[in-house]
Amino acid sequence: MGVSIRPSDFVEGGAVPVDRNLTWKECRFNLFDYPKKDGTRGNMTTAAKIVYVDDDGQEFEQQYSVGDPERFQPSADGKTLVAVGVSESLSKSSNFYLLLNALINAGFPENKLSEDISTLDSLYTYNVGLPEPKRSGLAPRAVAEGEAPPRPKVLSVPSQILRLPWEKGKSKAPGKAPVVDTEAGDDSGDEVISAKALAFVAAHLGDDGSTTRQKLATAIFKDLAKDPDKDAIAGCIYSAEFAAALLANGYTVAGENISKS
Repeated sequence: MGVSIRPSDFVEGGAVPVDRNLTWKECRFNLFDYPKKDGTRGNMTTAAKIVYVDDDGQEFEQQYSVGDPERFQPSADGKTLVAVGVSESLSKSSNFYLLLNALINAGFPENKLSEDISTLDSLYTYNVGLPEPKRSGLAPRAVAEGEAPPRPKVLSVPSQILRLPWEKGKSKAPGKAPVVDTEAGDDSGDEVISAKALAFVAAHLGDDGSTTRQKLATAIFKDLAKDPDKDAIAGCIYSAEFAAALLANGYTVAGENISKS
């Protein structure tokens, strides 16, 4: 089949699909050759390739790093990973972990995740942009005088699940961006509660920059005893929408744990 040359069918090359509904058309593992800082290729990694399709039919291919090919290789059909080294556990520092952790925080049942990544085919989610974490040993590229600094890299991760792969029929209501403005001037209920919850988290991080949902819930009823919104704020802390708001504000959410470096 030929490729359309109609301008209306063009998409932005290399765009990261965020703030939109996306169908996970195909999910497979592959070897991906990441570009180096000088624009050449050569940083080979094992990655999860997710082909997304938005509601307008535009297709986006995103690669999420999994690990060193000397430790993990994709199977012949790309559906599973094969351990070729001594380690059989994937690293939490990978972009693939960030994708799946966001998926679980959005409400995907973890017991439905198997070794076969293709079970995620047909998943329908609302994705937001998560800043790619800084990693030790990777110095930023020097910016020449007069050159604009590079845009921060973001990962497309789910914040809401609109339809699970095994569900049929009508999807849930279309997704929407999480409220992340900690200084919201709008007095509408959900936005005020989200803003208050974000401010509360920021004020109650421990010395190591982390806390837990349980600690926050306990502190809310102690520190906000006279606040009429305390019940709503406590409920917000445990919601999938608030987990997405935390991610969008640079926090890391891993189960009960919330941290910010």
